[in-house]
Amino acid sequence: MTSPTNQLSSILQKGEKSLKNRRFQDAEQLFAEAISLDEQNVAAWHKLGQTWRGMGKKQEAHEALTMAHQLNQSDPQILFDLGASLIELDHILPGLSFLEKSYALAPTKDLAVLLGDSYFNIHNYQSSAFYYLRAYKDHKNDQSLQYKLAIALHRNGDLDQAIGMMVRLVIQSPKNQIYQDVLSDYYRRFSNHVYNEDAQKAVEICLDQKHLKFNNFRAAWTSLFMMNPKLEKLRLFARHIDGDGTRTVTIKEIEKDLGSPFICQGLIKLTASGIGSEYIFSNLRRYFLLHWKDAPDWGRPILQFLAALSVQCWHTDFVYYVDEDEKKALQELKDTLVDVLFPKEKKTPDDTHAMWLALYCCYEPLYEIYNTEDKLPFSKNALYVLQPLIDHQLTNPLREAKLFTTIPGFTEIEDDTSKAVQKMYETRPYPRWNSSAVSAPQADLQNLSRGLEILIAGCGTGQEAAFYANMAQSAHITAVDLSRTSIAYGIRQTGEMGFLPRINFMHGDLAEVGKIGKTYDYITSSGVLHHMKDPEKGLAAITACLKDGGRMSLSLYSKVARDYALNPALDYIKQKGYSASLDDIRQFRRDLFLMKAEDPILRCTTASDFYNLAECNDMLFHVQEHRYTLKEFIAMADRHGLEPVHLVLPSERKKSFLEAYPDSTVLDFDALTEFEEKNPRTFLEMYKIYFRKKGQTAPHPLDPLIYLEAI
Repeated sequence: MTSPTNQLSSILQKGEKSLKNRRFQDAEQLFAEAISLDEQNVAAWHKLGQTWRGMGKKQEAHEALTMAHQLNQSDPQILFDLGASLIELDHILPGLSFLEKSYALAPTKDLAVLLGDSYFNIHNYQSSAFYYLRAYKDHKNDQSLQYKLAIALHRNGDLDQAIGMMVRLVIQSPKNQIYQDVLSDYYRRFSNHVYNEDAQKAVEICLDQKHLKFNNFRAAWTSLFMMNPKLEKLRLFARHIDGDGTRTVTIKEIEKDLGSPFICQGLIKLTASGIGSEYIFSNLRRYFLLHWKDAPDWGRPILQFLAALSVQCWHTDFVYYVDEDEKKALQELKDTLVDVLFPKEKKTPDDTHAMWLALYCCYEPLYEIYNTEDKLPFSKNALYVLQPLIDHQLTNPLREAKLFTTIPGFTEIEDDTSKAVQKMYETRPYPRWNSSAVSAPQADLQNLSRGLEILIAGCGTGQEAAFYANMAQSAHITAVDLSRTSIAYGIRQTGEMGFLPRINFMHGDLAEVGKIGKTYDYITSSGVLHHMKDPEKGLAAITACLKDGGRMSLSLYSKVARDYALNPALDYIKQKGYSASLDDIRQFRRDLFLMKAEDPILRCTTASDFYNLAECNDMLFHVQEHRYTLKEFIAMADRHGLEPVHLVLPSERKKSFLEAYPDSTVLDFDALTEFEEKNPRTFLEMYKIYFRKKGQTAPHPLDPLIYLEAI
């Protein structure tokens, strides 16, 4: 005769076998029978709870697991299953509490990752990062885990740690485009405070790609250039502006550094930003110009450097200051170059002549001296080095000139203010950009955007159009602007990136955009309305084109931020009587280079816009600008029947805001207004707010990207 104990053990064994084989009904019956024999049997209650979870009986499972926990409160597996059952009943926080108790008793990588994932899904990024980090400490070669940790750290506002993680990932997997894209995004508002060799290595890997948001690296690249101890001789050489006999470093000693891939790729791919770096590069340019007749003594790295520097100067719209000695030497060089490029007798120029050309193009665009599609008369090796210069300063402008006359229009520009703005952007297209991300096709991005119509209201040079084409991979995009020069730039760039088939660029007055005759699922207008004579007229026009249920993204200047950062410089410009001419902007900037670091006028130099002529023009010499407080922005949107759904606040600033106002959200405009008044740089770039029509609460396909601030 079988004893009750043996009978119970046999039933439990059969039940476990049935559970393992997913014969849930058999297992349910067997575990119930076991409980009838011993109501205090922990294993029976526990296994019955697991069985009911497998059967989808969520409430029953929770009750059985609760009973098991009452009988044994220190079993990590019971704690885990009870926590999981609560999460399945949408009792997320109590469920996570039990999972944490289980982890405290029996820490495993899988449970740490599960906790990290679970906290990430409820936007508790601090706890998410904590558990990912616990798993990472013993599994540092797990790239998937490292990537999750980097994302959680970034969302929690720990930007420097997130960048450190992504730097390691890029180095470990130099061909992984996703890692490069993320590092580019993270570096957008970050510069290194100490030199980091790994950071330089990761930036070099990224700069070697064909398509990426290269300009996001400009602060990081500049800081690495300025702090790299191996480049100290180069920096020392450049600081001796006048060659007064005190220079202790020779050009030969720094020749190899000048031609290094890090320096040359950076100069070609991005726009350096910083008074210190501009001082060095402008001094180097000046040295080579004033010694241009010594070019036969210069080696190939100097040609590589000058060709790269000429592209950098193109990116900045030749904003560097030019003194009288340089103007005189430049004219002599130009006269000599004309004879080289258009010789009376046939002869092949050598590397010396190629260096002269690259040097000239550090001051003036190539098309000013050689405006033809004929191949330049240099050797193949020299042309290879000069190719980026030729592309930017000759080939691309010639292509854009041809595109200019083909751009379709929906209206002419009639308003006097708009005409003045148009003239400014026709003369100086804004912004000048080199590339953006081109991601591989992704099913989720394609599905979210399939069939959507997007309007970019004020597309400028097409950078935003490329961004939306990359993220909304199945959408059709209409991009309008008042500057044909800017649009031509955008058509060429987006065409090279493969986006043009889904983008329809059009020229016209934003206030008359309704004449296109279309409505849109999503409209974005970034930094445009505040340059109109009547911003509300422009907002009314684009709102009328928004479909019911649609979303709109608006970005406008913050009065608080711009008053703080720009008013001292604007007062100085007014006092000096500076105009928006090339010479005046150069002189104004030169004045600032000589000011003391604590002068409030220098606040404007912390903006990357200061280091490009068109962008500096846009920032400090614009013909029309409105500024808004946060509440004025919301009130204007309200007058046009719009209500906010989300506001963009960079993660590191959001962390500070929520620490100061723990009971608030980013849509608490009273709290945000107080926070901004105490921290005037909070919205230095612009306010960016997503809206919908009032009362239209239905979900939108792009909502997931909106709340991730991915568009």
